[in-house]
Amino acid sequence: MNAENALLIAVSAALRGEKAELSLSNDAWRQLIRTAEEQKLLPLVFDAAGGSMPEELFPSVRTRVRHTVANQLRSEAEFKKLLRELDGLGIRPLLVKGLLCRRTYPKSDLRVSSDEDLYIRSDYPDFHAAMLSLGFEASDPDYENAHEERCTRNGLLVEGHWELFPQENSALNALNSLSDGFWSRAEERDIDGIPVLCLEPTDHMSFLLLHAYKHFVSSGVGIRQICDIAQWAKAYDIGWQRVYELMLSVHVQGFCAGVFDAAEKHFGMAFPEVFPRLDGDDLVRDALLGGIYGSADMNRKHSGSMTLGALEATNGGAAAPLKSAVFPSRAVMEMSFPWVKKSALLLPAAWGVRIVRYLRRGSLSAAESIRIGNERIELLKKYGILRNDREKAES
Repeated sequence: MNAENALLIAVSAALRGEKAELSLSNDAWRQLIRTAEEQKLLPLVFDAAGGSMPEELFPSVRTRVRHTVANQLRSEAEFKKLLRELDGLGIRPLLVKGLLCRRTYPKSDLRVSSDEDLYIRSDYPDFHAAMLSLGFEASDPDYENAHEERCTRNGLLVEGHWELFPQENSALNALNSLSDGFWSRAEERDIDGIPVLCLEPTDHMSFLLLHAYKHFVSSGVGIRQICDIAQWAKAYDIGWQRVYELMLSVHVQGFCAGVFDAAEKHFGMAFPEVFPRLDGDDLVRDALLGGIYGSADMNRKHSGSMTLGALEATNGGAAAPLKSAVFPSRAVMEMSFPWVKKSALLLPAAWGVRIVRYLRRGSLSAAESIRIGNERIELLKKYGILRNDREKAES
């Protein structure tokens, strides 16, 4: 048994609230621990399989897990405090992912996240002013030129959004056309005595899938995102026909089929038969290599320019994925350098800043980034995401 298979077995057991006995060499255990940390899954793996961990590794891993879970508890308490404060100010943002997904896990504190997401469809300046008045620090005072704003207080990181998906990339911005239906069906729920606005369960499933897709076409999707989708499907009665029709309208049904196949094989989700059957093994391998959100290393992150460039091309842009690895389009650059929005003349300066940043990180290899990018473009083709390959996934 290798470390990757062991991770899937341990996480699967944790999602069932069970234990897993793993027989691994010490080197394989170390690799498993590294991979679990990259995927933000170490608490789940330790809870399920810590009992079979070598004695020499157990104490340090236990300490790291306790620290991670304690931070998660503090962050969640701070987030709930914020939701109460915003409610007191008459501000009711839309809550997605983190806090809601955690509640579908057998032990919610083991599902950790680095931030919380809030969406405000209108009057975002009022939300921005409220966050500052509540003692949050904004990472970028020029937030209006970005697609999101990052605010921090007492160790809590909140990402405020005014669109469900980034506007800078034309293919991803097209997903925002779906948001009218999402918002119109949003419902109020009570979470620990706090009234919060949430997407209706079927719409939240659609959002989780589209959010995973957003990361997949960039640097990659993580195993935890597949777990979230599986747990949400098991916790709620999902209207799969509506999900399928929505995914079909934006050509994402092939990617979803791969996710569902992986979730069925590893995490106990029933495959929704309205979707076409597509093998998800390559998607799982890609997720294991890439870490959470494809952030395992800089070569991987850099390769995202190629996949985003290919996606832009399939939506009418110029098809030059290799060139886009070095000189991404203005739309792609705006996602990391919002100031490029002010003028196209700033694009060469942003390219220069980007290249210098990567050169300062000695682990970057242009050849390796291109290799990863080409492999991931083939993966996008397999799941019918690139236009000339969509017929296979739409059949």
